[in-house]
Amino acid sequence: MARLMNPHDPRLSSGGGQRRALLILGAVAALVVVVVVALIVSLTGVFTDPQRGPESAPAQPAPIGTGDSGSGPQAEAELAARPMLQVPLAAIQPHALSTRTAGPPIVLPAPQQFVATLVPTGFPDTPEGAVAQLVELMKAGMSGGDPAVWAQVYNSLAEPGAQPADRTTTSNDLADLRRGAHLRPTGPSSSGLRMSWTPTSAMVKGSTADGTYVVACALGEFVADNNGRVVSFGWGDCLPMRRVGDQWKVASGPTAAIAPSAWPASDEAVAAGWRDIQR
Repeated sequence: MARLMNPHDPRLSSGGGQRRALLILGAVAALVVVVVVALIVSLTGVFTDPQRGPESAPAQPAPIGTGDSGSGPQAEAELAARPMLQVPLAAIQPHALSTRTAGPPIVLPAPQQFVATLVPTGFPDTPEGAVAQLVELMKAGMSGGDPAVWAQVYNSLAEPGAQPADRTTTSNDLADLRRGAHLRPTGPSSSGLRMSWTPTSAMVKGSTADGTYVVACALGEFVADNNGRVVSFGWGDCLPMRRVGDQWKVASGPTAAIAPSAWPASDEAVAAGWRDIQR
């Protein structure tokens, strides 16, 4: 039987990424019970910010744009730390799609290198190229919902001085998810539980004036399948990317502020600025 988390757990007040992880891990743990849907609905009420009622609107930070932000370490740090719109926690669950869009689709370029790499690389020197590299990192790194896989893929693309893999939001979320679902910390599940992430949307939070530093963001559908019983969520992340030679790397310096996670193409996702991706 799934064990519900205490709504007054101090972890619930430590950031949007951790609250999202707690909801996800609770739903994945709920895969082992019969009334999955009822539990997911109840968890929406349990995992809310104790400092803010579920009906309260999230804080509205400065609008996200793709304009230049100067250059150099200070400009990079300010861009990375700039807060993003946070949507209600329940928005990650599947629900109605929006009739609006946040803008035209982002066309992702094709990679040019497939050999001797954990993920495809060789994307062009454009913001779309940075987004495409992030998408490949997340798709491979989140396979199996395993923090060890995430670390291996992340480290293969991180330049010296980048945030350690085990301190990234996605790594922490995956670790909490596995712990809450009573899985081993790493490795395949012995119960038949399979987890994957499929990209659907993206945005460019911003870039420096010289174009060598881009905070790229990707949103997708995270699926946990336990022998045919499926739970899905919207899961987004942002990472700072730097152009190094002919490659995009995870940049050194501070990591990016928490991305707004929402069900892809929902009203909340559109409000946060997520645009469809095309290849």
